[in-house]
Amino acid sequence: MKRFRSGWSKKGHISMQGQKDHMGLKIALLCVALLLIAGAVYYFAVHRPRQQEKIPESVDPKPFVDPASGVSSEGAEDWSNLQNEAAIRYNTINDPFLFGGDIVFSSTSTASGVVLYNRLVIYHIEQGASEEISVPVKYENIAWLQMSEQYIVWVDSSSRGGGRVCAYDRQKGEFFAVKDYVFALPQLSLDGQYLAFLQQAGQETDRLYLYDLQAREGVTVKVFEGVPETSGAVHIQDGILTYAVSYTEGDLLKSRVTLLSVETGQEHTYEWGRYIYAPKTSGRYTAFLSSATGPADDIYLSENGEAPLLIAEEVVNYRMGDGYLCYTKDGNLYLYDFETGKTAQLNTSISRGMLASASGGEVCWYDVTSAKDVDVVKYAKVK
Repeated sequence: MKRFRSGWSKKGHISMQGQKDHMGLKIALLCVALLLIAGAVYYFAVHRPRQQEKIPESVDPKPFVDPASGVSSEGAEDWSNLQNEAAIRYNTINDPFLFGGDIVFSSTSTASGVVLYNRLVIYHIEQGASEEISVPVKYENIAWLQMSEQYIVWVDSSSRGGGRVCAYDRQKGEFFAVKDYVFALPQLSLDGQYLAFLQQAGQETDRLYLYDLQAREGVTVKVFEGVPETSGAVHIQDGILTYAVSYTEGDLLKSRVTLLSVETGQEHTYEWGRYIYAPKTSGRYTAFLSSATGPADDIYLSENGEAPLLIAEEVVNYRMGDGYLCYTKDGNLYLYDFETGKTAQLNTSISRGMLASASGGEVCWYDVTSAKDVDVVKYAKVK
């Protein structure tokens, strides 16, 4: 059986987004998350581009080497004036995802004394009001929420294992089931009408699954057999799907990173001679987690396939937006701008944050300064 990577759980939230998100902040109700995390495998996502970027031409990237001195976020610019608090009147907010001025999340109800995250809610920032969407929950918990202009997708997951991938058409007000799963809980990625995830088909087999939410049709894009180690979720941006596949060379664990255009089918593969986790790309810039020793929790960034540079060490999680990436480190929320190479801190110096989502020019995070049993969500428009 392959070893699975777990995601961070906040107060027993089912949020699986992140690679070393076991930080231990606000972990009451942790039992719920542990049941869901136990089988987590890397999963992947795709969609048709809003604006197609060209995959870089063939290059021969040099092996990357860690700099002699560590990287820190000291001296980061203060962007905390951009932050706002979402006045959401729910005590429990799981997997908040911000898109186009709306925040979608799941919240709890109690059935027979069991706490379940089975309520689907959208908070409209401009109106300052929440809208609860009635959807059938066949199993127990709504997790891995993603949202685009027309669709919301999530995993309806059972704590006993298995579940189904679900979707909701925001314009038509229609719910529909996408696919059942038996093994590990799929991490979803959504952009526009296209949804993708990696489905575990057995102990040694994974299938990269692409689903057209508008046509309500799916296809298997890739099949992976006998992969020695998980490589994190797939990322899609500007029509380029990014994923890593690990392999062994002697006693060394390494990874190949593939950039695949979902419009043309063009592929380009990078090999940097090291194990790589959770790659993400904007076409020109490719980011990923890796480490010379220990857990893969250092962020590297490559421009057009050149030798990757170390951006930040020992991060908890990271996401990529339009022209930037965000990450959690030492209880703070940071943004790294690709063009300027500058780092900014989004939370205040007297608060603590945990990144939840980054999409386009919008970032959403938990304020975890207080240990009270009420979730606080902050957001900022950074682009």
